Amino acid sequence: MIHRISVSNYYSIRDEIILDLRIPGTAPVLSCFRESGARPAVRLPTVAVLMGPNGSGKTTLLRALVTTAQILASVPMADPPWINALLPFSSKEGRDNPTRISVEFEADELAPGESSQLFRYEVVVGRTYTTDVPSATFQYEALLHFPKGRPRRLFERGEPDRPIYVSGEFGLRSQDDRLKAVRADASVVSTLAMLNVPLAGRILEAMRAILASSNIAAHETWSVPTSQAIQFLEGSPVLRDWIRSRVQCSDLGIREVRVAETGAGEKGVWFDHDGLDGPIPLHFESSGTKRLFHLLPQILIALNESGLSVLDEIDADLHVDIATEILGWFRSRESNPRNAQLLVTSHNVGLLDELEKEEVFIVEKDASGATRVHGAQDVRGLRRDARLYSKYRAGVLGGIPKLG
Repeated sequence: MIHRISVSNYYSIRDEIILDLRIPGTAPVLSCFRESGARPAVRLPTVAVLMGPNGSGKTTLLRALVTTAQILASVPMADPPWINALLPFSSKEGRDNPTRISVEFEADELAPGESSQLFRYEVVVGRTYTTDVPSATFQYEALLHFPKGRPRRLFERGEPDRPIYVSGEFGLRSQDDRLKAVRADASVVSTLAMLNVPLAGRILEAMRAILASSNIAAHETWSVPTSQAIQFLEGSPVLRDWIRSRVQCSDLGIREVRVAETGAGEKGVWFDHDGLDGPIPLHFESSGTKRLFHLLPQILIALNESGLSVLDEIDADLHVDIATEILGWFRSRESNPRNAQLLVTSHNVGLLDELEKEEVFIVEKDASGATRVHGAQDVRGLRRDARLYSKYRAGVLGGIPKLG
């Protein structure tokens, strides 16, 4: 589970902003608030919804998290390197200063299958401008964990050509030739994973699972390709039944979802509808049905495997009740016994009355065009029994778009 994200000098984020998901001790005990596996005294939400005007930086904040996972999971020789996606705030000061990202999360990579530990991954990326296209390099990268409450380094690197420190958990000596293979524009984790270091490999696979359950890419959103969704359906009867039941609930006219060969000899997805003589191919279905069909595999991956899904515009093409239902799958202990988290952006304020104030974060820009974020729980005087929808529409929470 994610505890805290800190980002500075990244796209519309100029000064440091912090998305702190830790729930105050004064909040009530609710099924949507889960006890941290690494810090029993800490509770975390299984759902965090970012709301605010268009262009306020909601996607930017989540993209910082996803791009960080991509940096850890990418091929070291990628061209261009993934750290080039960490573009600075568009100002002279932004171009001259590094981008900084820090993510605190819990995982069991040190001892798979055992209790989780708290980790912090930190990255600082600087740039040189020999051409119009900046060249990014790591100025600092570190992974820490907190076995007894205090930080302990698992690895740490500074400027290029400086020695890289690795702890005994990586099974490497300080002069190991594999450390010399780490390039200035590639992560220590992705490089050591390529060189068959077990701990690095486990971290890389965890990052790839998160990427598979998220729809945010470097500069755009994506969805699971239909061919990959077909593989999921054919390879897992459980997934097939789960997708069928969810699609049937969203469109009461659908009685079956199945894979069959098309006229060209390829495989396609078909929907049987009550009252129709023949099946309807996926590409003829409504935008909402197509969106839900491609979204469901990513959600199930998060619930069963990755433990985290990061989705931009959860409400796009979906009725508000369907979006609410998706959030409910993560909030419910029955459907989410493993404490998976869902981080989303949304413009549909109809979701607000189904959420607790600790699950809502408001993103907006200040007069200089820089992104700011605050939790609804930070709004003074906001009662728990207040309807968040009406408070948002009244401007109490902030983040109201201004037109005209």
